[in-house]
Amino acid sequence: MTLGSSVLASAAPKTPGVTAKQITIGATVPLTGIASPGYSDVAKAANAVFQYVNKKGGVNGRKIKFILKDDCYGTPGFGCTGIPNTATQTRALLSAGIFATVGSLGTPTQDSVRTLLNANHVPQLFVNSGSLDWNNPTKYPGLFGWQTSYNVEAKIFAKYILATYPTANVCYLGQGDDFGADGLAGLVAGGVTPSDTQLYSVGALVVTNGASIAPYVARFQSDKCTVVVLDTIPGATDATLGAALKLGYTPHWIISSVGADPVTVDGPFSKYPIPDPEIGAVSFSYLPASTATNAWNTWDRKVLLADKTDFPNFTATTPITGNMTYGIGWGVAFVEALKATGRNVTRAGFLKTLTHTTFKQTPALTALRYTPTNHQGLSGGYLVTVTSASATKALTGQVYTTDSGSGPVKPIKAVAPSIPAWLK
Repeated sequence: MTLGSSVLASAAPKTPGVTAKQITIGATVPLTGIASPGYSDVAKAANAVFQYVNKKGGVNGRKIKFILKDDCYGTPGFGCTGIPNTATQTRALLSAGIFATVGSLGTPTQDSVRTLLNANHVPQLFVNSGSLDWNNPTKYPGLFGWQTSYNVEAKIFAKYILATYPTANVCYLGQGDDFGADGLAGLVAGGVTPSDTQLYSVGALVVTNGASIAPYVARFQSDKCTVVVLDTIPGATDATLGAALKLGYTPHWIISSVGADPVTVDGPFSKYPIPDPEIGAVSFSYLPASTATNAWNTWDRKVLLADKTDFPNFTATTPITGNMTYGIGWGVAFVEALKATGRNVTRAGFLKTLTHTTFKQTPALTALRYTPTNHQGLSGGYLVTVTSASATKALTGQVYTTDSGSGPVKPIKAVAPSIPAWLK
């Protein structure tokens, strides 16, 4: 009987990417190219978390190996030195025998490899995008989002617009994919229908080096739009603010968290003797504001300072960007889920942990909660305002939650910052 059990155990299939001492994961991200400003720091910040944990002995005795592949946001040109094809880079990760992809970035890029990863039974975890596409557990059981959806973010924006600018002429510029479509749907569901809606092409943004955005801004000015909502990546945010600056156009800007990080957005303007044109804009967050007194902000700095490979020039006074906190946020979520899974790590076991655990000890101000029928991720956040070229602060501090449908936007109590003892 003992011999038979031993034979069966030795014949049990091994989980790809998992050995006795290591778990190997990977991601496709824009390390170079049009989307790399700011976004290139996201996965590096997550890796800083993994390296910090590795130095403490790993998670349940296993260290984390994180393989990054540069897909340039699937767009060639403008400094792209990677392979601007997400499928090609994802296949390279599959060949490396990864346990899962974790934190791959982009709506169109990750949409393009859902079927590939699903067919190979490789989990596609914590996609860096707020698209509703990640919440389809019936068709893609291993696919999980992480951040609050663009739809929910926009519904919270709508509540703010209706309360603050009830008679405003609202216009909208969004990316011409699910990013823009979901954001627009959220505004409308929240009771705000823009008088003018424009969708930009990432391809045109790249080919024209941002010049394709200027006609939209001129149109908004001509239409006398007093509030402009942007669902834009940082390069498009820069192009929008730059075009408005040239026209002397100063609407109230409301910018998706995806494209509002102050340090990233100010980059192209910092060489000119002008204030950052983003100052005063309203955005959204589900993580601590950079000016907040929060235990996670202190921990973030410690982790980034310790990673001299990814952040060799980071010092005790370097601003922590929104993209850094974003990467740290899902990096912590992954190690927490891995810790909760226990020593016996399988793909099925990890996914079960995700769908049956509420994670309250991550940097997010709302609990991270998945279920077998909901793989979206965070479901709320709060409004912030840009106060300088490197900082944001909470507008009121009130955290809200809602759904991606017609449900109301409701105030909730923020999750108190609490760092797990094993991570300190």
